[in-house]
Amino acid sequence: MDISKLSTGGKLALGGTVLFLISSFFNWQEVEFGDIASAGVNMWHGWGFFAGLIALALLAWEILKLMGINVSLPISAGMASAFLGIALVVVTILKVLVDNEFRTIWAWLGLLFAIAAAAGTVLTMQEGGQSFSDMKSAVSSGAAAATAAAKSATDSAQSAAGSAADKTQDAASTAATSVSETATEAVETVKDAVDGEPEGGPNQGGTPAV
Repeated sequence: MDISKLSTGGKLALGGTVLFLISSFFNWQEVEFGDIASAGVNMWHGWGFFAGLIALALLAWEILKLMGINVSLPISAGMASAFLGIALVVVTILKVLVDNEFRTIWAWLGLLFAIAAAAGTVLTMQEGGQSFSDMKSAVSSGAAAATAAAKSATDSAQSAAGSAADKTQDAASTAATSVSETATEAVETVKDAVDGEPEGGPNQGGTPAV
């Protein structure tokens, strides 16, 4: 990997993401118990966990681009970077606002690094000749395609269910007809046997005449 090949936006995005991940392991919240001891937690709690996952995804994505590995996506590589960068800033802001007690300098540095990474991703997208309007159009197109695919899958499932129901109904109807015909034949057989028997029954226990 040759980092020198990265554009200004790519370097800013990669550097900001790495610094953000480094800062995430320091205490973003800390309480001191006088001069005796202190206790704190790093970023990886609450909303910070999701921010960390997004940062890892952004880092992996930037490394893939740096290595020249192409991944098929419905949006461009620059748009994907910008989307992850903006998501990182939004979730980091939520983390800082929600966990607002006993914040340390690392929380603010982490937010600063997230903003730097997002700015780098947006700059990378613009360097590729794309804008937020293009991103909005691409996302809308992707959403429409996903909706159409879901509708097609639902229609196929309903068609398959209807076909199965028709087959079940036909099988039940055939079985009922067969049972009815068998019962009718049995009744007619019994009726013929009764009609063919001589009046008075067979010998009725009498003695045959000599």
